[in-house]
Amino acid sequence: MGKVAKDKWDKVIEYLTHSNRDPEKVLNLLKGSDQGKESNYDINRSSYSLNIIAIITQKQLDPQNKGKSLTHIIRHWVKSKDFIQFYNLMRSEEKLTWDKAKVEVYTKQLQDLWYSKAQSKNKEYFKKTDGYYMLQMGFQKTTGLSMDQARNRKLVGSKLHDTSRLPKAKVIETVFNKIKKSERTNKKNSVKE
Repeated sequence: MGKVAKDKWDKVIEYLTHSNRDPEKVLNLLKGSDQGKESNYDINRSSYSLNIIAIITQKQLDPQNKGKSLTHIIRHWVKSKDFIQFYNLMRSEEKLTWDKAKVEVYTKQLQDLWYSKAQSKNKEYFKKTDGYYMLQMGFQKTTGLSMDQARNRKLVGSKLHDTSRLPKAKVIETVFNKIKKSERTNKKNSVKE
């Protein structure tokens, strides 16, 4: 019976030992899929690209960036305190931290993500919402219809809602600080136990 169990995993072990896989990442991935529950690693990994697309869309629509290339916008964001906090928060489960020497690498990664075919629907969505998540149903000012009614009648134009009431990109920093504070509190509580 031991021989059968060993044979059953041989292909997997062979593949993992002869590929460029990071054992810690593979283990985190497997742990997250145990019993159908998501780990912080899974959540961060799946939301990372969505957040990147949203923020780049916001940056492109910012009047201060009018006429600037995508590379320029991304590079300046990658150097900002906002990105450093974002990167460190999203990659903390992987034990990765922002490194100034890798600015060009981060810029290329974000550009590749932006131009990825897999992100086309996200780019389309965030273009319509000015780079924001739609958390509640809004009211379309021009037609007087709710968003559901407008969508069903295909009357939604290039904008899905009134963006003047949405929080601006600076709110992201405040949210990150609250998340960090919450994580520190959780760590302190787990150490006390």
